[in-house]
Amino acid sequence: MIASSIQLVFGLALIFAPHLFAARSEATRLRRLQEIREGDSERYFEEERDLLAYGSDHRYLQFWRVIGASVAAVAALDLIEQSGIISG
Repeated sequence: MIASSIQLVFGLALIFAPHLFAARSEATRLRRLQEIREGDSERYFEEERDLLAYGSDHRYLQFWRVIGASVAAVAALDLIEQSGIISG
């Protein structure tokens, strides 16, 4: 029951605040942008432009929201089953 509660909280956090889990991605993007500005060669055509234009990838955040919804749904169903409201 405790594990399911923790999973539910984690799933809800992913749904409502996925940017908290994307901090590493944003830091990596900013670091790479700085490296290019300091003279490092681009890994692919117009990498700097891509890094400037898109920032944190919205699709990446949506992916984590879907994962969070899945985790929260499974945890909620597990908690409901453990409470005896439904039996599986």
